[in-house]
Amino acid sequence: MAETPALVFPGELFQQMSELAEAAYPDEGCGVLVGQEGPSAIQVTQVFAGQNLVQDRRRDRYELDPRDIIRAERAARAAGEEVVGFFHTHPDHPARPSQFDTDRAWPGYRYVVVAVNDGRMAEATAWRLAEGEEPNRFAQVPLEGGRQGPGYNPAGLVAEVP
Repeated sequence: MAETPALVFPGELFQQMSELAEAAYPDEGCGVLVGQEGPSAIQVTQVFAGQNLVQDRRRDRYELDPRDIIRAERAARAAGEEVVGFFHTHPDHPARPSQFDTDRAWPGYRYVVVAVNDGRMAEATAWRLAEGEEPNRFAQVPLEGGRQGPGYNPAGLVAEVP
């Protein structure tokens, strides 16, 4: 089986994403990642803030405004790049995808989950949908250039890879 390409952030872009994540607290924040996919790594070159359209459960749900995705796609095309993924936050919750996240994910993209505890970025993890699995399950992706914690693996969470 081929090795999963790492998602690589230059330090300043990881910092930008962290600041956006902290600014959204205590609600879930979200955004778009633009970059270039190579054989051994996916290089993030731009981070776009997104608007969370959810009104009633903003602390544990997000819906990225489609206009933000279109804006990022246009900028990516202009730079000869592509949308490579998305990020969103988990306020006061581990940086692991929830079942809700898993059910709404699109194949082919990377998803960064940022834990924000008491308003401060605590951990970030990267994920992709595992290919050919029903129901959808996430597989972890190596994340470089960011800050990762020791992880958290709650028993029975369908989104976790055994």
